[in-house]
This record gives sequence, C-alpha cells and structure tokens, in this order.
Amino acid sequence: MRELILYTTVSLDGYLAPIYGGFDMLTTISNPEREDYGKNVFYDSIDTVIMGGNTYFELSCIDVEIPFKAKEIYVVSQKSIELHKEVRFIKENAINQIKKLKEQDGRNIWLLGGGILTASLLENKLIDKLIINYLPYMLGDGIPLFPKYNGESQWKLTNNQSIKNSILQAEYQHV
Repeated sequence: MRELILYTTVSLDGYLAPIYGGFDMLTTISNPEREDYGKNVFYDSIDTVIMGGNTYFELSCIDVEIPFKAKEIYVVSQKSIELHKEVRFIKENAINQIKKLKEQDGRNIWLLGGGILTASLLENKLIDKLIINYLPYMLGDGIPLFPKYNGESQWKLTNNQSIKNSILQAEYQHV
C-alpha cells in the first residue's frame, strides 16, 4: 500500500500562509545556492499529488506552468476551477477515493496542501507520514497547518535535521 505523506512548509507558529493566502512566506528565506533541502529526493519517491481547491487556485495564480506535470494530480474541491487539463478533480466521496488511490500500485502520494483537507484525512487516519519544514519566520495569524479536527493521533519522530538558513525539517510516522 502506498503512503500518503503530508510534505509542507510552515512558519514557526504553525501557519501555511498569511490569512489572505499566497506563497510570500516561502520567499522570505534567502537561498542563493538554490538548495532543494531534500525535496528532489522526496519528489522522486511520489507519483501522485493531492491538494485542496484553495491550494490549487493559489498555484494557478502564479505565472508559471503547472508544477508536478509529470505526476498524477488530484484536486479535492466542490468547485469546478479546472484551469489545467492535467488535473483530475475529486468532487465527492473524497475519503473513499483517496483510500482507493492508496491501495493502487505505485509510488507514494504527496498531500500538498489544504488545512481542511488535511484535517479530514487525519480524522480518517489516512495520513501515514508528516514531513514539515519550519521556516524561521512567524506570521502571528494565518491559515493553520492543522485546523481543529475531531480526533487524536500519535506520531513518532523518525528524523529531524537543521538545514541551511535556520530551517528545521521534522519527519513523523503515524503509530
């Protein structure tokens, strides 16, 4: 069975982005050497990307070609904002459809974003691993990585490392 892995970047105070959205926080850290911080190894380990509708919309607003074009891309959203032909929408029964994706042969699945989607998948115990990059930056308010959800879960720290520019990467496995 494939693993569903939340791989994301957050502020020290646990926000994915400012309340108005966007990716500005990701550009606050200087990276003149263009380090990938292990993202390429992770990227090669997956063949599917799942994201929420808001994350998809934010990515679509960036003036670049859709990232992850070589991967299967699924967007969980009730809205039809189909801006790229490469994207498949999951408009209903998302939990069941994601369970089926996990059961298929293939590489792991990247849960890219969406606090509401993340909470729902946590409630249904579908997330196997968390890889969280903490930026040395605080927002004070914003879109939380883990909005309130119903339930509890226990995680084991399997790896952590300090990366250049004061970024902390922590990896957890669901127990």
